[in-house]
Amino acid sequence: MARDRVHFAFLNLGHFFDHLLLLVFATVAALTLTREWGMTYAELIPYATPALIAFGLCALPAGWLADRWSREGMMLVFFLGMGASACATSFASTPIEIAMGLFAIGVFGAIYHPVGLALVIQGRERTGIPLAVNGVFGNLGVACAALFSGLLVDHSGWQAAFIWPGVATFIIGIGYAGFLYLGSSHSLTQEPDAVKKKQAGQVKV
Repeated sequence: MARDRVHFAFLNLGHFFDHLLLLVFATVAALTLTREWGMTYAELIPYATPALIAFGLCALPAGWLADRWSREGMMLVFFLGMGASACATSFASTPIEIAMGLFAIGVFGAIYHPVGLALVIQGRERTGIPLAVNGVFGNLGVACAALFSGLLVDHSGWQAAFIWPGVATFIIGIGYAGFLYLGSSHSLTQEPDAVKKKQAGQVKV
């Protein structure tokens, strides 16, 4: 039961950062890049369009891979991929480079909804409250994107708006990898015990 709660917490954090990272650019473009790159907001926004398209379309292969391979494995790819992509985007020096970084964020971000939501309801009889709580975290990511990005831009520059959420997401991914590893190790240690008990029962009979 405790393991399920920890897993649920990871999934909620994933939903939060999924929406937050996808919306960082809108704030960064409005506050800084229009001035630094000498472009209007209307000229910058199209560079984010491929990322938004990828966020929608790449959900299909993400769901397919989750079914064929592993939901938990895909969530690990989500955390590490989103974190690394956000950090890489902070090094962009041209609109094309930032578009490439945003596209990667969109591709990895697309993993969450078909995979994360499936894990939220996996094995549950009642799914309403878990989905509602998870949805709150996603909505908070939307709500906090402009606030966090604005604060980071003001204090450390636009690159920080990508780096720090990216680092946080990557660290969560490392924690999730450890969580999965401990879970698999626990399962492996339980299997021999179960076999021994079964054999002992057969001997008694």
